[in-house]
Amino acid sequence: MATVKRWAVLSASATALVLTGVSVTQAATITVATYGGEWGDAIRDCLTEPYTKATGNAVTPEPGVAGVTLAKLKQQAGNPTIDVAWLDGGVSELAGQADVLEPLDPTAIPNLEKVIPEGIYKRPDASIYAVSTGFYALGLVYNTKETKTAPTSWNDLWSPEYAGVVTIPSPSNAMGVPFVYAINQEQGGTSADFTPGFEKLKTLEVYSYFPSSGNATNSFQSGEVIIGAHYASAAWAMKDKGLPVAYVVPKEGALGGDIRLHITKGTKHLKEAQEFVNFVLEPKQAACMSDRLYIGPATVGAELSPEAQKRMPWGEAGSIKNLLITDWDDVNAKRSAINDQWNKTLAR
Repeated sequence: MATVKRWAVLSASATALVLTGVSVTQAATITVATYGGEWGDAIRDCLTEPYTKATGNAVTPEPGVAGVTLAKLKQQAGNPTIDVAWLDGGVSELAGQADVLEPLDPTAIPNLEKVIPEGIYKRPDASIYAVSTGFYALGLVYNTKETKTAPTSWNDLWSPEYAGVVTIPSPSNAMGVPFVYAINQEQGGTSADFTPGFEKLKTLEVYSYFPSSGNATNSFQSGEVIIGAHYASAAWAMKDKGLPVAYVVPKEGALGGDIRLHITKGTKHLKEAQEFVNFVLEPKQAACMSDRLYIGPATVGAELSPEAQKRMPWGEAGSIKNLLITDWDDVNAKRSAINDQWNKTLAR
């Protein structure tokens, strides 16, 4: 008799929920491949935790570098445990070619319409495989106390006063190969011949070729480096800690890249993954990321704080048009050859 009464109560409760329009769908948990460090912290505070609060769906973060995340997506092909993944530009293109990504459906992710054209990445069949969640840039970073005149050009790295106290990215860094491209182009080289660029780089008296942003930042903090090709976000982070550093967009243009969001092919939580991507693309979320990391928002309508507006990777009065956006397909095709030429010419 007690069992019958309990069933009646539960049945009546469920009926009441339906009549009042309240969903009885059980909350889901999605696994999101993200970044570590301050980037991962910003994603947690600006995106994943607010998403959970808004939807009730939990997010399990899986921090890692983009190359390792891509390797996991390939290993999990057909039965993925990662539902959504952040990947850097360059690795994103490789993922798109590896058939491990679900197309981003504009009908299920309407906020794709709010993203600037430069932030939408399509396959040859016009399907969208990735969307940008913010642009960063490699420009000129320098110690304001140790520098007589503010640099304005990549060529200023070769100034005699900076001999031995310069740092630039190595090819193992995300923007290392694009930097080689930029110097090669300035020297009249082409993507078929990088000799002019490497001959110029041979004459640069560096302190170090940094593999990670943290390595370069440490060199600035220790005083071993006073100028370099470094990231805008890293420069502002150092400045906020009291270091006398500044960031400049070179007259040739800063080298732009971005962090992108993808949905894994075969995810068992497609609806929730689409909801998550749509949530991330809201102007409020994009503004939060820009205010935290000083990355340029890809979402139109993101209202930035005055401080963030001054610290955009393309400069205070600039836009995405002021960045030299990397042709990652060409870079990926030439990456191995450039690594070999780097090792033969510069590595020591």
